[in-house]
Amino acid sequence: MPQMMSLGGFVFALNEGTPYEGLQRTSSGGWVPVQRYGQKPLSQNTGQPLENITLTGTWFQAEGMSHITELRDLQAQCEALVLADGYGNNLGQWTIKRLQEKQEKIIDDGTAFVLNFTLELEEYINENHT
Repeated sequence: MPQMMSLGGFVFALNEGTPYEGLQRTSSGGWVPVQRYGQKPLSQNTGQPLENITLTGTWFQAEGMSHITELRDLQAQCEALVLADGYGNNLGQWTIKRLQEKQEKIIDDGTAFVLNFTLELEEYINENHT
């Protein structure tokens, strides 16, 4: 079955009820200004910083809440996870930097009908990675 992306054992896919609606990937060239007195700053490359990916989406009802719990459990493991796109490309290891949820349309048992989420991932590089 088609999937959009996987993070560790968690699969983002429409048929799983875990799609994301937006993906933003941020990378930098590593250029920083070096200030000089009375002149324009010099540009110096200090190496590329870690990349970041932000996923946003909306899930629904108790099923959506259970998926958020799964992501929080992955986050609590404090481990780098393999990220793969829907084409099967290994994007390397990533950590869950931040998980934010907003629950709306909550019914009497505390279940949210609408659950908006933002998942922020950060590239993981260890000493063995070049």
